Amino acid sequence: MSAVRTHLSWPGRSMAEKEVTGPAKGFLEPDLTFDFKSHILIEGDNLDVLKLLLPGLAGKIRIIYIDPPYNTGNRMLYHDRYSSSGGESQSIDRHDNWLSMIFPRLMLAHKFLKRDGVLFVSIDDNEVHHLRALLDEVFGEENFVSMVTWRKKVVRGRGNRHILPQTEYVLIYAREIGSLPPFSEPLTPSMKRDYLHSDHKGPYKKIPFAKSGTRQSPRPNLLYPITAPDGSIIHCPTHQWRWSRETFDRRQDEILIQKNRNGLWTVYTKQYLREEGRERRKTPESYYDRATTTDGTREMKELFGEVLIDFPKPTRLIRDLIGWASPPGSSDTVMDFFAGSGTTGQSLLELNAQDGGVRPVILVQSGNPTPFPDLPTIWSICRERVRRTRERLVQEGHTPLPLREFRLIPP
Repeated sequence: MSAVRTHLSWPGRSMAEKEVTGPAKGFLEPDLTFDFKSHILIEGDNLDVLKLLLPGLAGKIRIIYIDPPYNTGNRMLYHDRYSSSGGESQSIDRHDNWLSMIFPRLMLAHKFLKRDGVLFVSIDDNEVHHLRALLDEVFGEENFVSMVTWRKKVVRGRGNRHILPQTEYVLIYAREIGSLPPFSEPLTPSMKRDYLHSDHKGPYKKIPFAKSGTRQSPRPNLLYPITAPDGSIIHCPTHQWRWSRETFDRRQDEILIQKNRNGLWTVYTKQYLREEGRERRKTPESYYDRATTTDGTREMKELFGEVLIDFPKPTRLIRDLIGWASPPGSSDTVMDFFAGSGTTGQSLLELNAQDGGVRPVILVQSGNPTPFPDLPTIWSICRERVRRTRERLVQEGHTPLPLREFRLIPP
């Protein structure tokens, strides 16, 4: 029997549900075949494009990152398909309309992901509560990974009557939490400086062999005497050692027994900076403050000479998110069907260049108009951003995957 899940209801939901299984409106030109050796850029309404892509890509996408409209009260760029008829339309408000827009797209996103796949969704205070409930329903709350709080800007002065807004969020859900590999990221420079010692296996730092923390479920096999170099006996100063006696005896080359500043024998283990040829990594944290919208604005100015989109995401944010879930040198397929100005495309290209990866990205963006004659649609900004980033990387000596472009042709 499947688990009963909390059900989020709103006027328009039943019509939004029908959109998941309804036919796509239009077709892709040219015909699209997947070799996972190219970056795919698609112009068109993302709901119809997703329906067209699903037969060939169901269960094949490793990472999806999306930055959907935040529903700040401005006019929605996505037309309301859900409330044009029937009794449900009478009480539609902006939250109902937003939920009806995002719901079928999240349902389809779930179908695209591999068993070890993961979804990242950027959102702000306007809809984070609704989105969390909706993702719990679509993915299952047992597949919730984390909510990362991103400090998007540094605000000074007054500017708000009660609280100065500085943060947004990234909700993270696994397709199957038990299949999702651990997240990791490179050590910081200060962490690397802690590896002060070295032997034939390389740099290492000393870790106390006595387990710290409060006593929880003590294990008798982790309490035993250790003989010091002078023959005296060292008893565990806490509730237990970190290794069993068998492991301690087997890994003697990683054990250090030294006197501390008080002249007492202390047992340490060596934690090496590199293991099996790869540098040690760390687990990411749920608070992120390494890049702001100011960085995103600067990056856009560097590429185009002006700011074409308000508050663009910084590439480092998305680069780090993908890097958490995708190991260096990976060929994981990444998708973003709210591609906007192409930040995910630039981030993915740069991440591949940094760590030797060959990850392909699938970007979907509609042709919403802009006031710029040379770049008349958001799609054209996205495409040009990815193209310019790729050209720069080629000039720097990298060999990024080729680009392939497709367009949704309406019926």
